Amino acid sequence: MLRTLKVIAVDLDGPLLVDTFAPLLRKSCDYYGLEYTRTLESGMLSRNRREAVQFMLSQFDGDLPDDLQGKTHQEMAASYFALREAYLAENPLRLSDGAEALLALLARLPVRLLCYGGLDEDYMRRELGAHADVFEAYVCTNDFRPGMKEIVHDIAGVAPTEALFIDDVNFAATHARAVGTGFIGVPSQEPWCWQKAEMTDAGLPFIVRDASQIDLAMLQSIDRMQETGQFWAMA
Repeated sequence: MLRTLKVIAVDLDGPLLVDTFAPLLRKSCDYYGLEYTRTLESGMLSRNRREAVQFMLSQFDGDLPDDLQGKTHQEMAASYFALREAYLAENPLRLSDGAEALLALLARLPVRLLCYGGLDEDYMRRELGAHADVFEAYVCTNDFRPGMKEIVHDIAGVAPTEALFIDDVNFAATHARAVGTGFIGVPSQEPWCWQKAEMTDAGLPFIVRDASQIDLAMLQSIDRMQETGQFWAMA
């Protein structure tokens, strides 16, 4: 069925759960009167909390709003998560379009399955419910964003060509390319989100509308490309 791939790692927020991070980032920009630009989005998504806070602060050109002055990055992160809780009260988390189809497919494959993301494992298991059992393990990547190198070499212990990542952020794709591992992009379809344009401009070989478009034929094609080292040849 698959000759080369031994590990498939799936990002939690975006491919599996409806993403809340980009909508909250845009909401924060609206609140503070910042333009939601491609540069701002790309500099924030899939970064660890300290990096994300520092990048956000840099967008004010030193003229910080009163309610941000003097705050530590931990305090700012706490404020963000309070905002997130309020957002989720009105926009409950749910599985992304196509997530159930993808999980059913992955469960049938003779490969190791990992799930990863920036929050803790309790969050993953609570929100995925029984679907969490599809995965061998969950990897919190907040301390080593975006995590491709660490997952391939330190956690899975496989060659880069033996791993495939499924993620919604182009920053992760650039790291997958640097490592030499496979990648499928599942960018947000929101018209204001820049990730689809980022992935298209970067020449990603596989970009899908939602996770249901990932089928066995696509995985077998990637498997053959990884076997011959041609996955990134045309990108």
